[in-house]
Amino acid sequence: MDLTPVQQLNGLWYKRDDLHVGPGGTNGAKLRACEHLIETMAAKGVKNVVTAASVRSPQHAIVANVAGREGLTSHHIVGATNDAAMRRHSSVVSALRAGAVFHHVGCAYNASLQPAAAYLAARLPDAAVLHYGITTATGASVSAVRAFAEVGGRQVANLPREVSTLVIPFGSGNSAVGILTGLARYGRSDVAVKLIGIGPPRFEWAAGRLASIGVDMPSDLELTDLHARGWARYSDLMPETRDGIRFHPTYEGKVVRYLDSAAPVWWRRDGSVCLWIVGAPIGGS
Repeated sequence: MDLTPVQQLNGLWYKRDDLHVGPGGTNGAKLRACEHLIETMAAKGVKNVVTAASVRSPQHAIVANVAGREGLTSHHIVGATNDAAMRRHSSVVSALRAGAVFHHVGCAYNASLQPAAAYLAARLPDAAVLHYGITTATGASVSAVRAFAEVGGRQVANLPREVSTLVIPFGSGNSAVGILTGLARYGRSDVAVKLIGIGPPRFEWAAGRLASIGVDMPSDLELTDLHARGWARYSDLMPETRDGIRFHPTYEGKVVRYLDSAAPVWWRRDGSVCLWIVGAPIGGS
């Protein structure tokens, strides 16, 4: 098990999952999750991986590069764009360089993208869908869900004992479920968890996912939902750099900008707080 480092900089701890790096500028917790899913697919004889997401999503680069490394072909559904326009996005460029095949539909909403992925997968030989958010399929077995959660959960092993407050960006919820699984696994009930929601509500989904694999929510957990409050939309980009670390503008950039401005009493540089960095921009862009 390779653990990404936990660094203390100017009194604040950072879990550096952005330092888990792969080909094509890919990195982070979603890369690790994708590696697990595609390795599982390849072991089952899958040859074609189909995925669908916004052209802004790192999912394209991550899936294409991991699939290519495993000798699989990746097919990508994108909507309301064309070949020239989609090449403005670094994730798409990285995916194309890795050999991805792109397919266009007229609408960019998930309600159109995801059915299109399922439709294409049903018509390709030895194909499977790698689901939006880079997660297990709907209806996956309990053992598959637990194995997926533990991939990220193992990264809790080197969380310093000095850390009593853990700040987690909360988007799709998959990374958070893994981290919460790890806190339970390693007996870190002493840690107060602060989820900072940066996307549409997923808390009930995350709670249900944890319950399905027998993991209790921490007793000391607080959700601050920036999306529901209207403080920021998921699509808003907020580039930020702190302590020499360049944050992802959708995730940690948004989180630190909010926390520095709102200044909750627990957000302090006294060696007790850790920000979990889920990932960095693709290729540093």
